[in-house]
Amino acid sequence: MALNRSFLPLATMGLALSCLLVPAAVAQQANPPQGGPPMQQPPAAAVSDQEIETFVAAATEVRNLNKQWTPKVQEAAKQGPQAEQQTRAQALREMALAVEKKGMSVDRYQQIFEVARNDREMQRKIVEKMPKDE
Repeated sequence: MALNRSFLPLATMGLALSCLLVPAAVAQQANPPQGGPPMQQPPAAAVSDQEIETFVAAATEVRNLNKQWTPKVQEAAKQGPQAEQQTRAQALREMALAVEKKGMSVDRYQQIFEVARNDREMQRKIVEKMPKDE
C-alpha cells in the first residue's frame, strides 16, 4: 500500500503532462502514418536504468513546478475560465520544458509513466530514486 501512496505524486505529474499529449494524439489519429506498424508502448524491459534516472530527475522538476503553479492556477480561476486556461497552459509548457532540459522528450516521459503505472517493480525503482520531501 505504501508503494501506491508514494507513486501518487508521479500519477499527478503524468496526468499534468498527458494534457500536453492530447492534441498530438488527436492529430495522429486524424492523419495515421502511411505504412509501417503502429507505434506501441514499449515493454517494461525496454526502460533502462539510465532512463529511470532521467525520468526521476524530470519528475522531481515537474513536482516542484506543480507546487509553484498550483496556487497561480487557483488564483487565475477566480478571474475566469480563460485566465485559468492560459495560466494552466503556461504551467504545462514550463513542465514540458523542464522534462526536455533533463534530457527526455515529453513523449518518452509519458511512455515511462504509463509503463510504471502497471509495473510494480518499476514503481519501486522510481520511488527509491525519488528525493524525499523536505
